[in-house]
Amino acid sequence: MGVRNAATLWSRLDGRYHVRTMSSATHSYYDWQVSTLLLAYDVVDPIARTDEARLVARQQEVEMELHRMAHAILPADYLENPGRDFPPEVVMEMTRATLRRAAAIVGLV
Repeated sequence: MGVRNAATLWSRLDGRYHVRTMSSATHSYYDWQVSTLLLAYDVVDPIARTDEARLVARQQEVEMELHRMAHAILPADYLENPGRDFPPEVVMEMTRATLRRAAAIVGLV
């Protein structure tokens, strides 16, 4: 069983994100990706939790980074058919890419 395709969200990243288009599993996976990269950036460039403008800007930057990552990884047929479920191998490659990026951000690679 694969994770539901998150391309619906990623294809609509225009400052608004449409949670209702994602299954619960996809939403949780996307939240994990966002959180992982946000935490990595916090290691190298912490932002005060009271600086809401910078926190929002960083989250938007991370969401766009994930958007670009997804478009680089996903086969065209998944990008063109956002209702399709991702097979496990696509989810595993997206997970590897997310972890590689987090490691690069914190200087481990």
